[in-house]
Amino acid sequence: MRELERKHLPASSYRPESSTPAVTLADWKQALDTIDYAFQPIVTTQTGRIYGYEALLRNWAEAGFHSIQDVFDTAWRCGCLHQIDTLLRRQAINKFADLPHAGQLKLFYNFDSRTTDTPDYQPGRTLRLLAEAGLAQDTICLEVSERQDMTLAHHGVDILSRYRDQGFMVALDDYGNGFSQLRALYDCQPDIIKIDRFFIDGISQDRRKELFVGQTISFAHLIGARVVAEGIETPEEFSACRRLGCDMVQGYFVGRPSVALPDHSDTTVAHIARLISSHHRSRDPDRELVRSFMLETPPIPNTVAAKDFLAFIKQNNDISLYPVVNHRDEPIGVIRDADLKAFVYAPFGRELLQNPHNPDYLARFLRRCPSADIDTSLSELLETFVISDSLDGLILTEHGHYLGILDQQALLRAISERNTLNARDENPLTRLPGNAAIYSHTDHALAQPLDRRIAVYFDFDHFKPFNDHYGFRQGDRAILLFKDILGKALSRQTWFVGHIGGDDFFAYAASIDYADAVTAVRKAQADFDAQIKSFYDAETRARGYIQATKRDGHNCRFGLMTVSAAIVRIPCRRTDITLDEISHRAAHLKALAKNDPRRFAAGDYCDKKNAPPATRAQTDTAQAAY
Repeated sequence: MRELERKHLPASSYRPESSTPAVTLADWKQALDTIDYAFQPIVTTQTGRIYGYEALLRNWAEAGFHSIQDVFDTAWRCGCLHQIDTLLRRQAINKFADLPHAGQLKLFYNFDSRTTDTPDYQPGRTLRLLAEAGLAQDTICLEVSERQDMTLAHHGVDILSRYRDQGFMVALDDYGNGFSQLRALYDCQPDIIKIDRFFIDGISQDRRKELFVGQTISFAHLIGARVVAEGIETPEEFSACRRLGCDMVQGYFVGRPSVALPDHSDTTVAHIARLISSHHRSRDPDRELVRSFMLETPPIPNTVAAKDFLAFIKQNNDISLYPVVNHRDEPIGVIRDADLKAFVYAPFGRELLQNPHNPDYLARFLRRCPSADIDTSLSELLETFVISDSLDGLILTEHGHYLGILDQQALLRAISERNTLNARDENPLTRLPGNAAIYSHTDHALAQPLDRRIAVYFDFDHFKPFNDHYGFRQGDRAILLFKDILGKALSRQTWFVGHIGGDDFFAYAASIDYADAVTAVRKAQADFDAQIKSFYDAETRARGYIQATKRDGHNCRFGLMTVSAAIVRIPCRRTDITLDEISHRAAHLKALAKNDPRRFAAGDYCDKKNAPPATRAQTDTAQAAY
């Protein structure tokens, strides 16, 4: 992070050296009396509520160190890193305990993997510090930077596993900017992945960064981890990360680090909550469908006694998957009924399970499970199931709290129901979304305050003479041809394409450069111009027109079919624009396009009352920008 540059070298580079000058405990006491912690909020993207704070070291220069890293490197060279780190943890934990609602929040503390290799390492100190401060053991989340090579810390991975068994959470920090990413994921098995600031900076205008972050989020949710986007500095970056599915955000736009504790008890960041509310003008229709098929399986507290757990199983023998939650109602995994019964029915299995000296019996059966927010689309949920191996179910959450279980059967029923509903509102010829689906999609999309949004209207030229001359079947083939061309020219991952009806099509894209959008639209037009010629007989192709009678009875020449396109650029971040208003603007541009040799016109959206009549100068200006 920009606020905490902890760029570790491999642990083997920091072995204590005999030539290192001795640093007395008195020196360290004076330094630690000077050092302080600032707290920076980490906020959920669904509500704007503060999930926790990251503890960031401050006043290190006044304490005589060259950098934050120098504090820990000096302690490492002196052979007392664990002792100093414990004192720093006590300071951070005690200060965190003074926060309003500290019992409902998480403390993110940066974990130096070298502490487990120091001669003075003693396990169990963090638990005692939390107990002394009156905090639950799952309050703390240890951040391990991906810049550290965990494979070089002799016991680091084992210690992290032990911490997790004690109820601590583990976060992989700086993801994407360090040692082997997949190896770090495999070794640490993080509960939270924090994506490095590099991939967040300018993400709303960088398609490659969007792709990387989106894939990371999908994979994180697949392994049951949540995602924090670090270094959010603009509303556009927040909106992009929220749209891609980030669970939490952190950065200057959300809240700056502060040494002073907040003097209020509100756990919601007001400006983030307002921005989120503007996103919720329209909800994804998948939400209610998923909720209707979700299994409301009661969760098991991770502190439940074995005898109470066995009694619960006996009363609910129709449950095959038991979700397990912590005291904050956050899911931490699932227990398969088959695994549990195989152990219970084994010789002495029930006795071993009920042994009072085995308080961690749940850990024997607990499995990590993919989780997703209730607002996740059915398509994304299905993708998670498809790429998972032997997946029994998926945990659904709302604002980070357990909501229910979606097993394979429930998911398939939900997908089937959605397909049935979509079939009612798709064009029967092209199978593209029809008018209602177009309105539903754009209403939801226009509610997102993004920077670059574009709507495109396509309309065939001279379609009626062609249809009258060659028949409606050939006309349908021409429409299907353009549908296939649009599918290739406009990436389905970027564009939404709908069929308004007849020979009218609609497309919408967000987070795409205007020049790229124009290139894609012009390619679709050019491909149609080239391929539609084969639909005419040789004589008509050579002549270049169809001789037909107009409605007034006069003979007229109609050229070969082309497609006119009108692009409407939607203003940045506005959420009060409707598709009807965009269509009104597009009507002016379509009229202009049909009288333009290029069959193309583009312009910015403007309110109806301020909309000027379409002019050739407007489309020339747009074309010049292209």
